[in-house]
Amino acid sequence: MHDTIGFDTVTPDLWLANEQIWKERLINLRHWHKIPLINSNASHNLPDGTLVRFRGMIQDMHNPEFYFNQFEVYNTATNEVKNKSGKYRDTANILENEKINYTENLQSAQRQTMVVVSIPGLNAWAQKIEDTQNHLDLTEPNSSKRLTSATKLKRCYDDTEEDDMEVEQDETCKEQKTKETENRTANVVSREHLLNFPLPDVASKSCIVKIYTEDDQLKLNEMIEVVGFLSVDPTLSGEFQPEKDPLVNPQSENEVEAITLNPPPSLVPRLHAVHVKKLEHCNPLVEGEFDQNEVLKQANSAREHLLKALTELLLGDQLAAEYLICHLIACVYLRQETLTLGSCCLNISNMPTRRYPHYAKQLYDIIQQFVTKSYYLPLTIENMNTMALLPKKDYDCNRLTSGVLQLSKHTHLLLDETQMEQGRLDATGVGNITALGNLIKTQKVEYDFKYYKMDFESDVAVLILSEGKSLLPSDYHVPLRPEESSLEIFDAIVEAATYYLKEDIMNLIRMYLTNLKLVKYTIPDDLKFVEDDFIEMRRNSTTEEPVSAEDLHRLLVLARLVSLSRGHDSLNKECWEITKKMEADIQNRLKNRVAPV
Repeated sequence: MHDTIGFDTVTPDLWLANEQIWKERLINLRHWHKIPLINSNASHNLPDGTLVRFRGMIQDMHNPEFYFNQFEVYNTATNEVKNKSGKYRDTANILENEKINYTENLQSAQRQTMVVVSIPGLNAWAQKIEDTQNHLDLTEPNSSKRLTSATKLKRCYDDTEEDDMEVEQDETCKEQKTKETENRTANVVSREHLLNFPLPDVASKSCIVKIYTEDDQLKLNEMIEVVGFLSVDPTLSGEFQPEKDPLVNPQSENEVEAITLNPPPSLVPRLHAVHVKKLEHCNPLVEGEFDQNEVLKQANSAREHLLKALTELLLGDQLAAEYLICHLIACVYLRQETLTLGSCCLNISNMPTRRYPHYAKQLYDIIQQFVTKSYYLPLTIENMNTMALLPKKDYDCNRLTSGVLQLSKHTHLLLDETQMEQGRLDATGVGNITALGNLIKTQKVEYDFKYYKMDFESDVAVLILSEGKSLLPSDYHVPLRPEESSLEIFDAIVEAATYYLKEDIMNLIRMYLTNLKLVKYTIPDDLKFVEDDFIEMRRNSTTEEPVSAEDLHRLLVLARLVSLSRGHDSLNKECWEITKKMEADIQNRLKNRVAPV
């Protein structure tokens, strides 16, 4: 392989000729930014067969498909016989005088296909940085060759007859056929149906990824970055499937399924993976080797900036700001049978909605500037009765229809209960409220496969803003205690916070919130101060206010977050005392409630 040939000019044939060397070069490549990222670059500007990247979340997994790994091509004009491979491509790209030998030296294999969508809830600041880092000057339009005969190299997993292989006719016949069937297939499925994004009304991209190795067991909802060869031949669209005879096959589901699973490549490009990398996070500011000591060293500085901003936005309530910081850095760190450790669902009540009806949304608008991924969900009666929160298997289309709760790990979900009005929840609404409660309590989401239901593990940070105590469960309930002086100038506070949070401070906070989720936290062997305090708490407990092992668990989870937020990777007595005081102050607030503001 010539060193002058780079990743921008490599083809599937060149890659296959020296596959191991290319893979090693790719893995050792310091920066992948020169390989086009189609999240940030339009795929129609890239030629068919270009090596590209796509970063996203695995939204669905389809049946494996067979393809011709090795096959012979016979040229009727020159009598020449060539060996070709269907790996990393969807079409054989054979010439007009060439024919595939279906009887000899034909070697089939299978590849896994999955649908990968842009990471749901990725906030605008993160997308902007990602686009800036990965934008390429692609002035040339897609100039992929349109051969007069493009033989498809894929078959459904269940197809066993070689006669089922589809051979597209020449371009003029194809165009004529397209016009004839256009009216029949138009609007069978909408663009939204084809794209099938988890979050409604959020700009996103989708990609069908084809994987050839089973080295990494990929799971639904995992974040991955794929490097592979782009496939955007228009003949891959389900609209070009052979016409069905309505007398022989009167059911229309097959047609809808064909279009659903084979959307136009201009809308959903295909990607033949040569390398798949699992992502621990998707913060574009956090790159390179993770240095835990450096992260912990810088933690206090970022925390001070964040605490100052949140205290102002929470109307002078520093205790609520402390809890909110703990919530923002929390994530699941251990699962044991039915026990899930690490989640920190926070309910901040006593929202000042009488003076500021949209306070919760204004607070979210600032929070989404800090976190990498988030989604704002107003808990209105209409939303609960109409929105699809849980993913559901659609057997007519043979795909998983996404739901709002199909989210990748470390996504922040803000539930605005202040928008709840008078009304009646129907069966869908009750089911959605139940789903949110289950997510909070177990960090699992139930997927509906019609004939059975299956729980999938989740790691979503849920923040509930409400007037009274939320109707949903929570790990920590903090009634807001706003200062009167702050209430009078809230609009000015928002403006001042925006001015204070310059780009360098914002980036410091953004890296802080991501990095602390990656820190390895250890529990010291000597926790005598915790044991002594728990014994004392049990001794002072009453029948009305008993102290249980669950209370100790809540304290230890909160102490872990208090420690991490201050740059400690293990619990010390100082952080333990801070945690106890925070909880004591909250209990005091709950006993001495104040009137809503």
